[in-house]
Amino acid sequence: MAAHVQPLADDPDYEENYQDDVTSTASLSSSILAYEVEHGRSYHAYNAGKYVLPNDEEEKDRMDIQYHALRILFEEKLFYAPIDKNPQCILDIGTGTGIWVMDVGDEYVSAKVIGTDLSPIQPRFVPPNVQFEIHDCTEYPWTFPENSIDLVHTRITNGFAVRDWKAFYDESYKTIKPGGWIESQEFDLMAFSDDKTLPSDSAVVKWCKLMNEGGLKAGFDLRLTSETLRAAMEEAGFKEITVLEFKLPIGLWPADPRLREAGKFGLAAMLQGLQGISLATFTRLLGWQVEEMEVLLAQVRSEWRRRRVHSYWPIFVVYGRKPLSE
Repeated sequence: MAAHVQPLADDPDYEENYQDDVTSTASLSSSILAYEVEHGRSYHAYNAGKYVLPNDEEEKDRMDIQYHALRILFEEKLFYAPIDKNPQCILDIGTGTGIWVMDVGDEYVSAKVIGTDLSPIQPRFVPPNVQFEIHDCTEYPWTFPENSIDLVHTRITNGFAVRDWKAFYDESYKTIKPGGWIESQEFDLMAFSDDKTLPSDSAVVKWCKLMNEGGLKAGFDLRLTSETLRAAMEEAGFKEITVLEFKLPIGLWPADPRLREAGKFGLAAMLQGLQGISLATFTRLLGWQVEEMEVLLAQVRSEWRRRRVHSYWPIFVVYGRKPLSE
């Protein structure tokens, strides 16, 4: 079951100018907290080099801005899977700052809500039913008990954290209770426009292609389709699979007020985080000099600030259920 996505409408009247520690079941050893520093940005120390995005304050701000953009896009829904009203355990993979986990913990007080990440960058003071763990989701088998989790959730992890969706869903299937759910809220790292205002030779498209080229050199693919997720879920054994397609605007150009608000934060997240998203991929994997990269990033920011460029990210939500009986 898939939802049809309509082209986004432009607002022709909008003006041109717009612009702590962690609680964890893992031991917070000095090796985990001794972050790698490169070109003035800090990166995780646990399994160092595996994740190419920073973990510093600037990146945490970007993640929280991105979270707000998606909350607006999803009309305040934390997830779409129709889980039981009183779940006992919910697991978020690649939790980042932990904001999704804390919101879910507030809403589902019956559940223990666990967020996992390579970096201990989540808050110390959290709801009593929330906990954070240092965990690499690509190392199998996981340590979570089999048939113990009501919902396994990912959001914007493709390539950066989850690199093999079939293996990920196979492992998730083991941990999910019969009747429980898996949900992936993911993206394709290629900006699009419905009206060709983002040409194929634009700086934005060039940046996307280079990010994908760097990822492939390191063994991960930042391009993704909802069909890839659906097929991998089905192959792992999940049923009742539903696909929802969205477009996250980059900028204030949409005519729809809600999408314009989402686009405002979508743009802010990219302007805030573009250097951090790019730095390791361009310098480590592609061999660029920082100064060379910054020239391209300035061009990308300039294009995204233009009111007449109607670009967006493809976002898709795919969820499925583990059968009640095998």
